[in-house]
Formats: sequence, C-alpha cells, structure tokens
Amino acid sequence: MNILIIGCGSIGTVITKAADKMQSIEKILLYDIDSTRADQLLSISRKAEMLSSLDLEKIDVSIGIEAAGQKAAKEYVPTILENGIDAMVMSVGAFVDRDFQQRCYKAVEAKGRLVLIPSGAVAGVDALRSASKAKIDVVKLTSTKPPKGLSGVKYLQEKGIKVEELKERTILYSGPAGQAVQLFPANVNVAATVSLAGIGFDSTQVDVVCDPATKVNSHHLYAKGEFGELEATTRNLPSPDNPKTSYLASLSAVSTLISYVSKIWTGV
Repeated sequence: MNILIIGCGSIGTVITKAADKMQSIEKILLYDIDSTRADQLLSISRKAEMLSSLDLEKIDVSIGIEAAGQKAAKEYVPTILENGIDAMVMSVGAFVDRDFQQRCYKAVEAKGRLVLIPSGAVAGVDALRSASKAKIDVVKLTSTKPPKGLSGVKYLQEKGIKVEELKERTILYSGPAGQAVQLFPANVNVAATVSLAGIGFDSTQVDVVCDPATKVNSHHLYAKGEFGELEATTRNLPSPDNPKTSYLASLSAVSTLISYVSKIWTGV
C-alpha cells in the first residue's frame, strides 16, 4: 500500500515516522508547498519520496492524508476523493464550508471511497456519535489554551487582544462551533469534529479560553440528551515543535491509519 501525506509539519512528521514502521505501507509520498519541510522528512524516512507537484491522476496511493490546514483541505480533499482515493482529514474545520462538505460527500457516494476523521485532541467523540442517534439537547465544548497556543490569531489581532499580556483566565469567544472554527482555524478543529459527531455546527456551543496559568491544551466536552449525560476532559501536552497542535491529535491520526491499514476498528 502507498500513502500520500499533504503537509510536512508536526502532524505530518509524526504520521510519516509511524508509517515508516508499518510493514503494509510500501511508499510514503510527501507534498508540502514548503519543500524544505518535506526535505527534512526525507532524511528520516526509509520509504518517503517527495512530490514537486500534486497530480492526483498520476499517483498510485490508497489514501491521501491532509495535515496542512483548512485551505489545503478545501483545495485537495475533494479532488482526492473524486480521483477514487480514500481521504483522512485533520483540518476538520473545513467541513463548516457547506460546498466543500457536499462535494466531499458526493464524491464518497459516486466513487465508493472513505472519509476518515480522527478524534483528534478531544475525548468522548465516540460516545457523542453514538448518543446522537437519539435526541441530544446540549453539546458544549470548552477549549482552554495557554497564550502560545493562541498567538497570531487574526480575529484576536483585529480585536486588539494581546494574549501574551493577559493576566487571568479569559474567555475569548463564546458561541456556535461553526463560527469558532472559522475564527480560530488552526486552534479548535476539535470543535468541528465534535459538531460532525453530534448535533451540527449551529447547535454545538463553544467557549475558547486563554489561561496564562496553564501549560496544556485542554478540552472539556459536555453533552446531555436521551442517553443521559456525558462529560470528558482531555489535558493535552502540545506538540514539541508546534504549540498550537496537541500531540494527541497527531497520535489520533496514527491510530486511524493503523486501523485503516489493518481493517480492524475499535470504539466505532
């Protein structure tokens, strides 16, 4: 089996290292608009090859893994599916775009392919997905990050909020998940995952919090409905080379890839 990884940052690196050890994977094709990052991965992988351009009609892969941000997801994931290739999507916030969502779903139906969405950095997605098959009244996600995990957010810059100067726990956003994933595209993809698993982008409520006293990225998921009540809290250590990404998100991608390759799924 050959695989394609789009994006050679922290998540792409973890996936590549894991795929290198999987006997069923013969070749790892890497693509990144920043070729230097792909070059770095080439030096540590026995199976990796770098693509200078991405012509999906000419490459032979079973699955394309997007790990490069919402813009890349929108550009490449539908085309991956339309070319008869399965897709794993890490930048789940792209699904708030209805046109993108429908194009992917139509390609899945027309080509008989799979879209894989790892649970990411939040616990409880499996239970929420099951609970959504009956009536759910409330789903709320509270995502709390240290200032480093929220630096450079355009929405905050436009509001004149300097997270590095905050002295106490501050709610930066409170509202529907759909808006949250657009305002914080690199920070709260978990909100999109929760929305898809549960009651949708409009009904899922999200608080984005900056806490200068914390060193971890934490997510608290609460849901209530006919199934009962669910509370799950995840306290994630950030990836060593990217404070905006939780290490668990990378590991969830590896776990999903292992299940895909082995065709054995647990907790679905």
